[in-house]
Amino acid sequence: MVESIETSPFEKAALYYDSHRAPYAPAALDYIISAFSLSSGARVLDLGCGPGTIAIPLSRTGADIVALDRDTVMLEEGRRLSAARAVGRIRWLCARVEDALPDLGRFQLVTLGQSLHWMDRDLVLHQLADVVEDGGGLVILDEGRRRPQESWETTALQVVAKYLGRRGRHPMKHRESVHEPCLARSRHFSGFTVREFPFAITRDVASILGWVFSSANATKPMFGIRLADFEGELTEALLSLNPSGVFEEKIETAVYVAPKIVS
Repeated sequence: MVESIETSPFEKAALYYDSHRAPYAPAALDYIISAFSLSSGARVLDLGCGPGTIAIPLSRTGADIVALDRDTVMLEEGRRLSAARAVGRIRWLCARVEDALPDLGRFQLVTLGQSLHWMDRDLVLHQLADVVEDGGGLVILDEGRRRPQESWETTALQVVAKYLGRRGRHPMKHRESVHEPCLARSRHFSGFTVREFPFAITRDVASILGWVFSSANATKPMFGIRLADFEGELTEALLSLNPSGVFEEKIETAVYVAPKIVS
């Protein structure tokens, strides 16, 4: 497996990803573990794994995890976090998903956490028909459908737009913004269901700044010499929303479960 590939859009965002992106609801992860009876000996493939947001908690079941991402910085962060948290067996691989899938073997479960939209959706789902074992399946985790998910998001994005311009869909993302159409087109994963799991998180100003910098569209270096001005203006805008600077948020994790359909 190759050690490095072309620059990823998350190369400068990786260090903010684990600590400042909203986590997935614990109940959502428990639901996946139960739905696929994950335990010692199961094989799980996490595509677009980032710093191990899914791979690390699922490894605690004793399953053998293969975590794949195209970004070496994301993988370095995942290795660091997994070592610090003394988790189970995770094999970290650097590659483009579409190139790597034919050589990875077969798995009981394949997971994707907010990553399928960075891939050739139809090709990946076609390839996964040979990767997922009969009786296994595919799981996609994403934010809930409600927008915005957090109360301060609109304000934060308005300040970002003042400095960087309106941030549209990243050019490397798939043209489809939702998962349902590609799953419905798939011969092997069209029988999917979707559940949402609510949970609460607490944000402060530093966390929200980190959330901004975790985006491929607004990495810290993009602000250049105006970085301090941006941080000051966003801080002021957030404190005008909530003078305490502490935001108690209720958000959701969406879980798409697609058992493999055997022809």
